[in-house]
Amino acid sequence: MAKKYLAKRGIAALVIAVALTMGTAVGTAFAYYTDTTQAKGMVSFSYNPNPPTTEVEEYKVDGQKTVAIKNTGEVDAMVRVKVFYPEFPEDWGVTISIEPGEEGAEWTQDVVGVDADGNPTPNSEGWLYWPHPVAPGKSTPAFTVKATLTNKDFNQPFDITVVQQCTSAKSFVEGQPLLGTFADGEKSLIMPAKDGE
Repeated sequence: MAKKYLAKRGIAALVIAVALTMGTAVGTAFAYYTDTTQAKGMVSFSYNPNPPTTEVEEYKVDGQKTVAIKNTGEVDAMVRVKVFYPEFPEDWGVTISIEPGEEGAEWTQDVVGVDADGNPTPNSEGWLYWPHPVAPGKSTPAFTVKATLTNKDFNQPFDITVVQQCTSAKSFVEGQPLLGTFADGEKSLIMPAKDGE
């Protein structure tokens, strides 16, 4: 009789353990399914299968950094560049300037953007814009980043870094101010005022 009692007790314990295990698993599965959600609606998506691509071309002329941007893609591109360099105290005798060549005289910073409310925003980040489309395989006219040293004792190395961005020239129309839509929004030339305005 004791053996039967123990066998029944073992079976009962086993049944309870299995039931608890199954109950825990069911609770987990149930929680997983109740945590899922659904969303409805559409997101507008524009796919450009042929985006513009460009690269920086840098070379030295008379010991100075000369820069141009080459269109390496298959469509016309609008480009802009930014030059990063350290700001030196005046008494160190180091000055950095950006000097367009004769052909590159049209490089400009006279560009305005728009904020989220449609208000004009100035080009306060120092981007230089080339105001014409660059055809595939062609390069912009070059400009020079000129470092002038007036202190003969200055011998610290420093970096001059050039970054560039491009956008499609699809929305550009010669004679109109809009250059294109860059990473931070639409950019337009500041057009000179006409006589009488």
